[in-house]
Amino acid sequence: MIQRAKSILQVRDLVKAYSTGEGPFVALNNVNFELKPGEFLGITGKSGAGKTTLLNMISGISDLTSGEVLFRDGTNGTSHKMIPIHKLSEDELALWRGKNMGIVYQSFELMPTLNLVENVMLPLDLLDDYHPIITKERALELLEQVDILDHAYKIPAHISGGQKQRVAIARALVNDPPIIIADEPTGNLDSVTAETILQIFEKLVTQGKTIVMVTHDESLSPRFSRRLHIIDGVLGSPPTNGNSKTNNISSLSDIKDINQNISNTNFSENNIPKDLVFHSKNHDLASSGGAEHPAIILQGVDKVYENAAGKFIALKSIDLQLNYGQFISIVGKSGCGKSTLLNMITGIDYPTAGKVTIGNENIYEMSESDRALWRGKNMGVVFQFFQLLPTLSLLENTMLPMDYCNVYSFPERPKRAMELLKLVGLEEQAHKLPASVSSGQQQSAAIARALATDPALILADEPTGNLDSRSAENILQLFEDLAKQGKTILIVTHDPSITKRTDQTIILTDGEIIDQTVARALPYLSHPQMMEATRRSKKHTYKPKSTILRESVPVEFLFMIVSGEVEVVVNTDMPNEMVLTKLGTGQFFGEIGLTRGNKSIASVRSAICGTEVALLPKDIFSNLLNDSISTRNAIQEVATNRLAENKLKRENGQ
Repeated sequence: MIQRAKSILQVRDLVKAYSTGEGPFVALNNVNFELKPGEFLGITGKSGAGKTTLLNMISGISDLTSGEVLFRDGTNGTSHKMIPIHKLSEDELALWRGKNMGIVYQSFELMPTLNLVENVMLPLDLLDDYHPIITKERALELLEQVDILDHAYKIPAHISGGQKQRVAIARALVNDPPIIIADEPTGNLDSVTAETILQIFEKLVTQGKTIVMVTHDESLSPRFSRRLHIIDGVLGSPPTNGNSKTNNISSLSDIKDINQNISNTNFSENNIPKDLVFHSKNHDLASSGGAEHPAIILQGVDKVYENAAGKFIALKSIDLQLNYGQFISIVGKSGCGKSTLLNMITGIDYPTAGKVTIGNENIYEMSESDRALWRGKNMGVVFQFFQLLPTLSLLENTMLPMDYCNVYSFPERPKRAMELLKLVGLEEQAHKLPASVSSGQQQSAAIARALATDPALILADEPTGNLDSRSAENILQLFEDLAKQGKTILIVTHDPSITKRTDQTIILTDGEIIDQTVARALPYLSHPQMMEATRRSKKHTYKPKSTILRESVPVEFLFMIVSGEVEVVVNTDMPNEMVLTKLGTGQFFGEIGLTRGNKSIASVRSAICGTEVALLPKDIFSNLLNDSISTRNAIQEVATNRLAENKLKRENGQ
């Protein structure tokens, strides 16, 4: 007779309440469920619903108020012995967790002085199960499994946030535990890396592991074998909004299918509290620069890190100019240099070479203390992991920049801080400590704090990565409104769908910026392919009404329009010439001659205001088409449509 596996974990009548100045706050109320061996259990819910608190109860990290958490001894769930986790001492809990549970925290918790291999090996060392050769081989194997083996001997400071998350996952697997619990493990990863992590989890489940994953991303629901949904600390029914499609994004072309069902925001320009005023020229930066100077200029910026494993180039020859009143996104895969670029602009880190000018100020000519004060007045910075002071309430954290920079009168500061917290939906949590609210609410508080001094520039590193869709939509709407008021918003994100909301997109790959014209014209290329096109294309400016390409002449380049317009014409040497069509910024021409017959079927000239184009040589263009099927298909479709349109217009014109 086959014995059926029993539950590996049982949660019975669980209650968790926190003591606050306003009385007890019930984070979890009467929670009951069982976990079977080999399940991939998803726990979903809005920010502050109690998801992370429930994980902390399961792992014994926090004490429960009442109820039971029971673990069935034995990896297959067939043992009769049940261990009451909530009754173990701290030492017993630590030993039990080390052997039975791999934990992936939301903020990585890597040891900064150890390289990645040593970080993965650490749990075995702590459990006195360390064998130098075997343990190192196991660590390298796991780093390869999460696709970060190339960085094995770097320290955490020299890799991206997404890469740190992968190291944390490898470390959670090192003891081969029966249960793995993960708190938003894909929240700070680009979509390709997130998909890799999900596939790793799914493979582990087929091998008999049990996975419990907290996420605010409802689209991941189909990936779970079962889902629990939390609403205000109580297990309830999952929402049924029909938006269950998993987003597998590999290029900018996929963004049109994302986030079509986001809830309507509660905030708009008209809904900003009347007492809360933002000025685009309130402080030093905007008033010294304004419209007379670009907001941000980077010239030849390099950033190189060095350690025992050698040199790591994080940024290469970055040239960038950004203007006031823009909402700008920085995108790219984990490890491409997004956060490093942000650190160069904020002055938090030093460039190895190059110049950074913000509002006509060379920020690296300032002393450290002067730059910190200048940054406090002119920049609002939203860090990836909040950086809230744990002993101050959310209201006091929001007031802190006003105190430090001595802006606004003392009586004004609490009122302004409260209005900012209201703006991000945290008015009711204003007097709570950061530890008493969810990670998503801490992120919202960090955004409120970034607005405290009314800075001209707001820079945010993955500000929506830890928020549910409604909260994320509110924050993005707020950023859009602030940009309309003249502020410059720069947001680092792994979510390409956000680029639909921004005025400009900066795409990074391996520390270099992809030309925006290339990204617009050839969106189906991979980022490395876009980088190749960026390096090999040359820009040229044509005077108004000058001929760029003549009919029946061999085509040697793909012409991508950087700025201005072009006119596609026939019979350019005759007075009764006919304009077939006009093309603008981000479009291209010459593809018919390059793919069908080698000669241009019409003439192309610059429009009345002149045109700048990027010229991609024929051989490079052909190689890219050979390497990218989706790009080749898209180009062929454009060529077919244009040939048909050309023929029809010529016939009608005759």
